[in-house]
Amino acid sequence: MSTAIPGVIELTEHNFQSSIDGHPFAVIHFWAPSSASCLAFAPRFAAAAARHPDALFAKVNIEEQQFLGAQLNVRSIPALMIFRSNTVVHAQAGAPQAGELDRVLSAARALDMGKRRRKGISGDVMAAGASLALPSGGDVQAVQDVQDAGPLSLETYLRPSLRGPGSALADAIARLAAGGLVGIRDAFEPDFAERMHRCLDRSTTWRVHEGYEEHFAYHHHNLYESDAYPADLAWCAKIFGSSSTKAWATRLSGRSCSGPAEVSASWYLPGDHSLPHNDVAATDANFHRQVAFVWHLAKHWRSEWGGALFWCSKGCYLPPVFNTLWLFNVTPESTHFVTHVSPYAQGKRLAINGWWTGQAATGNPVWGGPDRIGADGAEIMIY
Repeated sequence: MSTAIPGVIELTEHNFQSSIDGHPFAVIHFWAPSSASCLAFAPRFAAAAARHPDALFAKVNIEEQQFLGAQLNVRSIPALMIFRSNTVVHAQAGAPQAGELDRVLSAARALDMGKRRRKGISGDVMAAGASLALPSGGDVQAVQDVQDAGPLSLETYLRPSLRGPGSALADAIARLAAGGLVGIRDAFEPDFAERMHRCLDRSTTWRVHEGYEEHFAYHHHNLYESDAYPADLAWCAKIFGSSSTKAWATRLSGRSCSGPAEVSASWYLPGDHSLPHNDVAATDANFHRQVAFVWHLAKHWRSEWGGALFWCSKGCYLPPVFNTLWLFNVTPESTHFVTHVSPYAQGKRLAINGWWTGQAATGNPVWGGPDRIGADGAEIMIY
């Protein structure tokens, strides 16, 4: 169900990012047609839109756009969110009255964005918790908890030279589509990389995961269960799994990455390893792994400590280097493994890793075994 409001556009998962991207001032109303408070607020919101024709006023039907609401941590309705050039500067649960709404809009317009960034907020990321209004009463079921609610696009956090269709990364598209392994040194803004390193370094919820089967075995420590994620890892997982990030991964890889993203963290301790595998797997009946990512967050790691990504098709031994992002299209030929971590390793081999998924199957494993030549009881094998 959708109720048209003059001057207010309807946003969905598919047009949200493109609509607000770069807009100097965007005001978003999260609503549901079953909520009396939302319906009562709609005329005040439309009146505000008429008074501010230079701003983008938009609404999101949470009942129809549950995925978008989850990404933005909208936990109660009505809710209001204001963006300044991709940065959340105000977020509140509840419907402000007409006078209060004008005061909120004026305060958001008056913010000195340069000053706020100079205080330590880099890029387009801003912690919105300080501007979160806490209304009481009405039909507010829970206060919306918006922490670091910046634009949920991984591309936003890349180095500037790697963003956009004309960036240096665009030249890697053909290589990735052809089955190559793409490594990006110093991939993300330093503050983002440092923040996620601190998050993993301080985590105390790591669990060992191991398995043994024919031709494959592994033993490493991970954060797989989302309810055990530290807050910053949960936030980062939303960025990797956002619709805008999946659209970016689709453009980069040439594959549809519209399915759920699988995002986790790993810590390879001495003795940890993972034998050769190609990542081909179905996540459920409808989705298959399409593009794999490994974001290394190990600091001052030495190559003799092991824990390297070994890319089998080219025989490449690739030690973990801080803030390096590895990407590859998952195919039967994308065989790789993580080498054994030495007992003499002194650092932490940390990483955020996972897959973007889609509905297209990625094929079955291809037998790469040897040609065999009989030799009167002996056997010659040629790989």
